[in-house]
Amino acid sequence: MIIANTKISIVIPALNESAHLPATLTIIKKLFGNCDAVIVADNGSTDNTPGIANNFGARVTIHPGVSIGELRNQGAMLSDAEVLVFIDADVHLDSSWPENFEKVVKELTRNPLTIMGSRCRAASQTSFVNRYWYSRLNTEKNKNYINSGHLIVTRELFNKIAGFSSELTTGEDYDFCQRALKVGATLKPAPELIAWHEGYPASLKGFMQREMWHGRNEYKNLSLFLESKVAIISTCHLLIFLLTLITLFFTKSVLIPVIYVLMTAIILIGLTVQKFGFVNIRLFLGSASLYYFYLIARSLAWQFNKNRPTARNRVNT
Repeated sequence: MIIANTKISIVIPALNESAHLPATLTIIKKLFGNCDAVIVADNGSTDNTPGIANNFGARVTIHPGVSIGELRNQGAMLSDAEVLVFIDADVHLDSSWPENFEKVVKELTRNPLTIMGSRCRAASQTSFVNRYWYSRLNTEKNKNYINSGHLIVTRELFNKIAGFSSELTTGEDYDFCQRALKVGATLKPAPELIAWHEGYPASLKGFMQREMWHGRNEYKNLSLFLESKVAIISTCHLLIFLLTLITLFFTKSVLIPVIYVLMTAIILIGLTVQKFGFVNIRLFLGSASLYYFYLIARSLAWQFNKNRPTARNRVNT
């Protein structure tokens, strides 16, 4: 695919994605005329994921058991494109995407040490979780990384930092962006570049499992823990909660839980405003309540040993 005189490839990691991949590729074909620029990096699917990709004209490379980062790397190695677009198999590009993408390509041509993309929006907003958390992620105030479910980077920068980490089982996008920043790159989110995520969990249980999964690597060693503000804050909250229970047990004072509620409210207000800003009280309260469960999930991430809690459970991840 050539856009703005620049060769483009779209890399999609996949494992047993027969339920999602057809719609994703159908949209790409509709927007660009074909799927010749698409590379599906398969993680050893036992369903017809590779066959579906082949039927759409996409190239397929199969690597059972590797990490998600290495899967993306292998897909990128199959192409000599100057700009690489990484999306997930259940991410649908909006009809406005091609027009805005051309502007992004021109920006990357001018400034190759730049990472662009945007947070995927929730395709459905019927659930409380989607409405007050996932549908608001694209308006985040603190943007210290770009999610690899919709990340765009030049080949020059990708090669400069040797791609994604092949060791990490989650958080590889955060690591990718932080290593890029260390070599002089800049992050430039493009919220006008709209993509829709079909795979966000709709239940509170699914929300917490997803955050426990994403926080696992932050507890692997002290260095990773100290580098993560989320891990530190969520662990401090857990310690405050446990201290509250212990103190309440010995003192029986009703003042203790009141103090805990006030301290937690202050923390949640600060975090919610920092993440989403303040639009109205309804949105604020909904997001703040979910932030409480987010902190609980992240503080318990160290003991989460299940597979990825989505349709994209990957071998050894």
